[in-house]
Amino acid sequence: MSDTDRKNPGDEDASGTKQTGENICPTCSGSGRISEKPCPDCGGSGRITAIVGDA
Repeated sequence: MSDTDRKNPGDEDASGTKQTGENICPTCSGSGRISEKPCPDCGGSGRITAIVGDA
């Protein structure tokens, strides 16, 4: 599985899916860390995949 196929718990859909885009993780506010540990929702990247279309 490549990094683009990997889905973190905070992602609304898989990266690259139609009508999705990258957004700042609301759980860690884009820092990628919570209490000195990687954010569980974004996997430490600070970004999530969000649905932006009206499918």
